[in-house]
Amino acid sequence: MNKVVLGLLVMILAISCSTKKDSEKPVVVVSIIPQKYVVEKIAGDYFNVQVMVKPGASPATYAPTPRQMKDVGNALGYLKIGYIGFEVNWMKKLQSSNTEMRMFDLSYGIKIIAGETVQHGDHVHYHGIDPHLWMSPKNMLVIAANAYEALVKLAPEQAAVFEKNYANLKDEIEVIKRIADAELNEVNKKEFMIFHPALTYLARDYQLTQIALEDDGKEPSANHMKHVIDEANEHGINVIFIQKEFNAEQAQSVAQEINGKVVQIDPLAYEWTTQMKDIINKLGTALK
Repeated sequence: MNKVVLGLLVMILAISCSTKKDSEKPVVVVSIIPQKYVVEKIAGDYFNVQVMVKPGASPATYAPTPRQMKDVGNALGYLKIGYIGFEVNWMKKLQSSNTEMRMFDLSYGIKIIAGETVQHGDHVHYHGIDPHLWMSPKNMLVIAANAYEALVKLAPEQAAVFEKNYANLKDEIEVIKRIADAELNEVNKKEFMIFHPALTYLARDYQLTQIALEDDGKEPSANHMKHVIDEANEHGINVIFIQKEFNAEQAQSVAQEINGKVVQIDPLAYEWTTQMKDIINKLGTALK
């Protein structure tokens, strides 16, 4: 047997073993990529963590693939982020595909930002809920705690490992919160502009005003564009933030009108701590 053939066989064997090892892990499912970061930080390599909303897709309109529905069918648990459009539209179907799958809501304990609220007997219906809960270090501390408790319930024999990993992640998030405190508590401006309003909870934490270029989730009309340009000029705004999955053309048009610039952020990045630090630094600079 020549060296080339032997090398190929070794590679195939290695890939096969790796795939088998991953396939034997218990499966948990999350909705968005930042959750995968949190769960893997706490669980280490114990779980096979599957994400429903894939990179570049919209959490508001995404529909799962047949392969993803199969993953849900094999999952021990589903950890939802709470209130994103994908979950609202698909959660009942996901639950019915695996009635033994345990459901956990990582938004539990977070004060949500919502529009109209309606009381119905012993419960409340919320309308216009802002789903971007993870874009706040304060909220992420709650999300991480909820994820830790969920994982312990799914694999109690791993509790000691999960506890140690959770403590490390909590420290990591608290560092980001201290950075946000330092950057955003003493800014000169309080208003900032963003294409899609993903920083609502961060704005609440630091008494900032988020001005969205989007008009109620839709592309801005000419009247709305004029309105936001007027607001930008009134408040001295010269930066427009935009998420990488959105078309920057309209943001660029507004930036030209206000002699400003477009700055890209990525709220759906896997490396939550790295991206959150980047967003906080960019926002702090824009508000000086």
